Amino acid sequence: MGGGEVRGLQAASIFNYAKRLKGIQFALINVTDTSEGYSIGLVNVVLKGYHKLAFYATEVTNFNAAFKTGSRNFYSILQAGMNAKDEEKAYTFGYGLGTEKPITKWLSINPELGTQYVYLGSWDYWNLLNKLHLQFNLKLAKRFALFGGPSFTVYYSDQTTAFDGYKYELVPPSYHTFGLLGNEKLRGWFGWNAGISFF
Repeated sequence: MGGGEVRGLQAASIFNYAKRLKGIQFALINVTDTSEGYSIGLVNVVLKGYHKLAFYATEVTNFNAAFKTGSRNFYSILQAGMNAKDEEKAYTFGYGLGTEKPITKWLSINPELGTQYVYLGSWDYWNLLNKLHLQFNLKLAKRFALFGGPSFTVYYSDQTTAFDGYKYELVPPSYHTFGLLGNEKLRGWFGWNAGISFF
């Protein structure tokens, strides 16, 4: 669907376009020139809006990259990561959603929720890493910021064997993990994230 200024709801199965959004877009791919509303979909692009490229580390993987696009009110995240340490490899990829709430001109807070598949040596298992990040952003220049904060993880895994060169337990024994909902395949823990962002 396409349009000039959109108020209210713009919905389509595949693609939405609006010149100026003041309502809600809902489709697989949403594109708008400017936005004062919310775009909800797999890919949300605001041409004159929110674009960030982030590089960061977590307690699970030591190198991660994320592309965030949309508006400050609501943006989508395409993300991937890896742990490159010998004998402890892990690869992740997934999707997330977030919002940015300014506190001052140079400080903001970003709650983000994401889900990633974790590859640990075989595609025969489901390893799903679900993370809620709370990021504090310190803006050091117009297009550069440092960020970090706590996270909470819910991890589902039905993998029953370790593979040479790959992690099996995602976090070190020093992390206190706990069971969830009485399901032995479901674990939770508190962690962290820290990195830099551009744009």
